[in-house]
Amino acid sequence: MRWLYRLQTRIGLTGTEGAAAASILLALLGGTVALHLQATSAPLPADFYAAADAAFARAAADTTGGPPPVAPLALLAAPAPRSDSTVAEIAEAEVEAAAAPRRSGKPPPSPTNINTASEAELQRLPRIGPALAGRIVEYRRTHGPFRSVEQLTEVRGIGDKTLEKMRPWLRL
Repeated sequence: MRWLYRLQTRIGLTGTEGAAAASILLALLGGTVALHLQATSAPLPADFYAAADAAFARAAADTTGGPPPVAPLALLAAPAPRSDSTVAEIAEAEVEAAAAPRRSGKPPPSPTNINTASEAELQRLPRIGPALAGRIVEYRRTHGPFRSVEQLTEVRGIGDKTLEKMRPWLRL
């Protein structure tokens, strides 16, 4: 510790400044060690994620209205099997889950041209119901086509937050 005191006096630091510098250096060293350990740790197998995704998709597709099944939590606690047949079964389950009807009864959103879309097509967008779709079509009829996506906020009922939720699916 005497060498540390000599270094501190040679640099011209006070006791408080020296303690602060030592704390910063220890924190930097600890962060470097943590990054090294994270980079060298073995990742989980890819089929583990596929199994967990399939279990969550099945839980999301469950339309019984009851509590979600316990299976996804069990998958996270136990290691996943590594057979090819299991991966094929998981892929099949994901396809079935994607084909299952959604709880909202609304079809999934797709890219929509707001200048040519009908009321039914506009209702596929998130946060758009029949009344708001009718107001969009009416606004388009009276004011002409939209010049920008941001112009949608001029329609009564569409604010900045609603526009942000719809933006990925809006086209001109």
